[in-house]
Amino acid sequence: MTDAGATDAHGVELMLTVAGQQTVLAFEERGIPPEQLAAYGAGNQIHLEDLAAHLKGAGRCDSRKRWAELHPVYGSMAIETG
Repeated sequence: MTDAGATDAHGVELMLTVAGQQTVLAFEERGIPPEQLAAYGAGNQIHLEDLAAHLKGAGRCDSRKRWAELHPVYGSMAIETG
């Protein structure tokens, strides 16, 4: 998956593997600018949580509320990792 004008430095990879009766989704994103790690982390988690809810037949979350909860947590993790 690439955006128009994106460089090879930024990429997203989704991998599906079979695990018994289940399918495991692994998500990897590379090339995120360090100053945007918290935003990407929070946003990606919201999208993946919404996917999980959809697969269970539920609706999407309140993304603004969830963002307000997650962004500070990811911000503190980004600061800790340097």
